[in-house]
Amino acid sequence: MELFHKIYSCYYNVVRHILDRAGRDPITRQDMEDICRVYGFQESSLSIIPKLTDGTWALLDEKDKHTFTSRLGHAVPAIPLTNLQKAWLKSLMQDPRFRLFFTDREIGLLDRELGACSSLYQEENFYYYDRYRDGDSYASGDYRKHFQAILKALREERILLVAYEGKHGRVHSFETAPYQLQYSSKDDKFRLCCLQLHRETFSRNTILNLGRIKDCHVTSRPCPPDLKARSFQPVQKAANPVVLEISGERNSLERCMLHFANYEKHTEYDEDKKCWVCSIYYDLADETELLIDILSFGPVVRVLGPPSFIRQIQKRVRRQHELLYGEIT
Repeated sequence: MELFHKIYSCYYNVVRHILDRAGRDPITRQDMEDICRVYGFQESSLSIIPKLTDGTWALLDEKDKHTFTSRLGHAVPAIPLTNLQKAWLKSLMQDPRFRLFFTDREIGLLDRELGACSSLYQEENFYYYDRYRDGDSYASGDYRKHFQAILKALREERILLVAYEGKHGRVHSFETAPYQLQYSSKDDKFRLCCLQLHRETFSRNTILNLGRIKDCHVTSRPCPPDLKARSFQPVQKAANPVVLEISGERNSLERCMLHFANYEKHTEYDEDKKCWVCSIYYDLADETELLIDILSFGPVVRVLGPPSFIRQIQKRVRRQHELLYGEIT
């Protein structure tokens, strides 16, 4: 597989930008030098501009002594995809989530463009050991229809009418002002962050699981102009990190490092206790998820602080014990 061809080099890229600019408006030597500095090297203009202006590369027409136009007109020179790029796109298309973002027509165009190109890898080559198995049904026609309706509402900043199944199986219909789509790699689910209509105003901050949306339609009504200002909250860091004591049994250190790889942390070995002490720095919005993750490690991990986090751990463990065995005496 060819990894490099000269048409993808710096010089070709610079000339392409010059022709693009010259196809829209007459361009001066100074403009060409500016483009060379942005997309090329400091000395690129010394090699490129003379060949363009003296006719060696017959791509520009001289209108007068100071300006030039592209002989290609408004057509922008297109650079074909490399075999490696095609193979990468072909691999991405195997992801079941990929088709959520494209229409059938767009998928068809991509299939024709890529042709019989082979993939870099197959989807079955991956094994997700830290992901729940009850993820969203991306292959469902209804799910894809709802997803694309939500995308349209987000792009056009319009109100969305949603029919949503609650915890007890009852379906509720309401209007929402969508402002963000979130994806959880651990749950393998998409969530819609929105403001639900409450007392004639979009004021109730709500998170909806897309898998529970039974129907949704984009309305003609625009979202409130101050939607993002009211819905997005600044990220708040916890005042103190969660401190864990990791025993090292059952490969617990490696498991913890992999499981909490997305958090900022500091780990050191305690010679006296013969264990590792790990401090995890987190956002307050992630506190509940972090607490649940820590509990999943069982006795190989002990929480040393802060006190407020320890109290939450104790409360959850006590509740779990009461559910299984009755009240603690």
